[in-house]
Amino acid sequence: MNTYTFSQWVLFFYIYCFLGWVFESTYVSIMEHHLVNRGFLRGPFLPIYGSGALCVLIVTIPFRDSVPLMCLAGMTAATLLEYVTGAAMEKLFHVRYWDYTGKFLNVNGHICLMSVLCWGVMTLLVVDVLQVFLENLVLAVDEQVVTVIVFVVTPFLTVDFVTSFRTAIHLRDILVQWERVNEEMEKLEAQRREMEAALARRRRELEAAIAERKRELEAALDEQKQSLESTFGSRDEWKQGLGLSLSERKRELETTITQLRQEMEESLAQRNRELTDKVAALQEKVSRMTVESDLLQKMHGKSIRGLLRRNPKAVSVMNREAFAALKQSLTRRTGEKKDSSENSGEQ
Repeated sequence: MNTYTFSQWVLFFYIYCFLGWVFESTYVSIMEHHLVNRGFLRGPFLPIYGSGALCVLIVTIPFRDSVPLMCLAGMTAATLLEYVTGAAMEKLFHVRYWDYTGKFLNVNGHICLMSVLCWGVMTLLVVDVLQVFLENLVLAVDEQVVTVIVFVVTPFLTVDFVTSFRTAIHLRDILVQWERVNEEMEKLEAQRREMEAALARRRRELEAAIAERKRELEAALDEQKQSLESTFGSRDEWKQGLGLSLSERKRELETTITQLRQEMEESLAQRNRELTDKVAALQEKVSRMTVESDLLQKMHGKSIRGLLRRNPKAVSVMNREAFAALKQSLTRRTGEKKDSSENSGEQ
């Protein structure tokens, strides 16, 4: 392999990025049954393929005389690159833009046996076929022309990368916000259940206290009745004395029960106000977070929809439920806008 200048290396990188985009877009379009502009970037470039190709070209230099060693070196280096890139992107963006979960011998969904073998095939293809052709092509071009090409393409690719990076960050922020909203909603529901359970428990305690007090008063009435039976000899006197005493005790019983019920209602009302205030505070927090999430969607929804369309198999393990809900929300918003546009056109 010849020694390349910096501009030539960069041009090779761009070419392999483009070829990777062609391959991925064709494959995914066939699988999805419609055209897909595949990749993290908006433009026709897939940096993982460009990086993988250059990585293969560099690490295989000492093994060009041995096809098995060359294939093993390129396969190992490219696989490590794919794993590190995938893990780093998931850590940063909370989304896997490629996912091998469920594939045979996959490692954390970032690589699998099939991807490893594909990198091995790519090593042979790049080193023995593509690079031979591209090397002749690039070296045949004046170095100043190569520099100009790189100088022209680099700003566009840089802007594309920065824009896509920011979109991915916005997507992550929305997922995190949705996750927080869901957590707060769960807390809110837990607070409600706690409030209902606490009120029910307090009501049972007070009802039990009232029942106990009623039993005590009824026992006192029985005791008073027995005392009157032994005190009054005459039946009329006994009835008169018993009636007066029972009337007094009955009024006392009713007064006591009324007081206990008032205390119970006041206690329950106070407890209810305290818990209601907590729930209201959580509801306000959830509402505020929901508004913030909706605002983020309105501001960046279009770019995020584009990013997800370019990566139809993207998943989020870290924010699985939020990611699924967001995709549904974006799809619904797109449908509503389409219906609105059609209605406007008919009018």
